[in-house]
Amino acid sequence: MEKLFSATLILHIAGGTLSLLSGLLAIVTPKGGRLHRAGGKVFFAAMTLVFVSAVIMSLIKGLTFLLMVAFFSYHMLLRGYRALYLKRQHKGLKLALPDVLINGVGIIFNTGLLIWGISHLLAGGNYIHIVAVFFGLLGISMAGSDVKRLFIPPTDKKQWLYTHIGGMGGAYIAAVTAFMVVNVHFLPGLVVWIAPPVIGLGLVTMAIRRYRKKGEKLPAPSLQQEITYI
Repeated sequence: MEKLFSATLILHIAGGTLSLLSGLLAIVTPKGGRLHRAGGKVFFAAMTLVFVSAVIMSLIKGLTFLLMVAFFSYHMLLRGYRALYLKRQHKGLKLALPDVLINGVGIIFNTGLLIWGISHLLAGGNYIHIVAVFFGLLGISMAGSDVKRLFIPPTDKKQWLYTHIGGMGGAYIAAVTAFMVVNVHFLPGLVVWIAPPVIGLGLVTMAIRRYRKKGEKLPAPSLQQEITYI
């Protein structure tokens, strides 16, 4: 098992490194361009490798927190990717199997993350359990919003774009957070875990608001444009 864990860890690190680089490529290249699309595809594949390897390692070592955070991060990625197929959501869409799986599994694991964090905090706990509660609430909120829009179509026909920005941006924030947790040791643990999501989600929220104001005058934006407008 130790050899399997070590080999999986190597793949996990490789996937994490590739996700940071490919995600950055998608950020700095124009939306719709060859490099942007290539960066996005590699980012998706790299984050999938990170997810699968994290699940394997968590099962080998019994790492409950790693397992649930892996599903939290991958839910972000899948909702962002799935949004590309929901461009006509404002006209009403039938509930499809991918939506059931993505949001159903997301709600289950994020609820588990929330309950796990709260139960440990009530027993004394530490900052990791605060992180669990924060991530759990965030994940449930996003999954709930996605489910709601499947039953009550949004009035804004660009809603798919906002979901795409939030999902893919959230997945990249998760990759950055993981990098900081492993490599930044001079700051308190809670700060290292919480600061990237808080700052990143703040920037994503501001970007989405800018696009709402711009309306249909803008083409579908790249993450580079999101940061530029911020």
